Amino acid sequence: MTRESGDASLTEAVASGHLGELPGRLAELVRYALKLTSAPATVTAHDVNALRGAGLDDRAIVDLNQVVSYFNYVNRVADGLGVELEETWPTELRASRRYLLKGHERLPLVARSSFPTLDLAQAREMDRLMIEELGVPLERMMENAGRAITVVARARLGGSVANRQIAVYAGRGGNGGGGLVAARHLANGGARVRVVTAGPSERLAPTTRSQWEIARAMGIPCAVGATPAARADLVIDALHGYALRGNPRPETAQLIRALAGDAVVSVDVPSGLEVASGALVEPHVRADATVALAAPKRGTFVPASRDAVGDVYVADISVPGLVFERLEERILPDVFDRGGVVRLERDDSP
Repeated sequence: MTRESGDASLTEAVASGHLGELPGRLAELVRYALKLTSAPATVTAHDVNALRGAGLDDRAIVDLNQVVSYFNYVNRVADGLGVELEETWPTELRASRRYLLKGHERLPLVARSSFPTLDLAQAREMDRLMIEELGVPLERMMENAGRAITVVARARLGGSVANRQIAVYAGRGGNGGGGLVAARHLANGGARVRVVTAGPSERLAPTTRSQWEIARAMGIPCAVGATPAARADLVIDALHGYALRGNPRPETAQLIRALAGDAVVSVDVPSGLEVASGALVEPHVRADATVALAAPKRGTFVPASRDAVGDVYVADISVPGLVFERLEERILPDVFDRGGVVRLERDDSP
């Protein structure tokens, strides 16, 4: 695509799904093509109307649909019969690229309105109610979060993590603990996992340090701080949770910068998204996907942070409806009927 169009940024936008820097009309064309390719059953009249809003008439929309559909057909024929690129193609164009296989996602898709968006005070109260009044310990919620992160990681990597290079960047608190639980499950699935923490283990919160010790006992490589390493197929960003205020600490900021360019799944919120204000601080993670724990947090759907959040998933970490009632919020009672992790529609109205 770069060779034919002369525009490497267009190629990167298509491959990564980050469309924010493309002109509006082109962004809508690419967004429709990506959706028709990777999740055709989710295309609705809203997507067609967005193309009309970008200036395409119905003939142009049909042409776009036919081109995308035809290329998908040809690719499926080639993949199904093992057709390889001609030997005359340059070697660098024949090399496998480490981009996400979104077309293989099979997680239930639900409307954004299925969940409330929690602010900082509500997120803290939710944890307090779970631990102090319902008696659900933090360790149990970490375990639930880690399993959900593993589900999303597997989906983002095409259904399998075997032999994939996965890095878990873990912070001091509860998010770091959830990431470390995911490291264990991913390793059990055959992934080549490494853990990176922002500081030494003695500075981790007790529950998080316990998870770190288990990961280390399993033989998962654990390092402190950013170190030169091969790029990962996927990075789990578990550096900061909802409690971040202001810019990250220097050692955490170093890790955030180190993971730039990798495919990233963030735990609860991308590190650098300040839930208290809904703003992005510097530096911040630009995630391909975010796994919200129990419910999305403030700032998740703010237009300015949309490209930093990526696709949004919500994980059932065992928070019941009565907790949301205490927060004066509600979730649909059967929203997790088809599984403990759901994917939210991105094009829902704000």
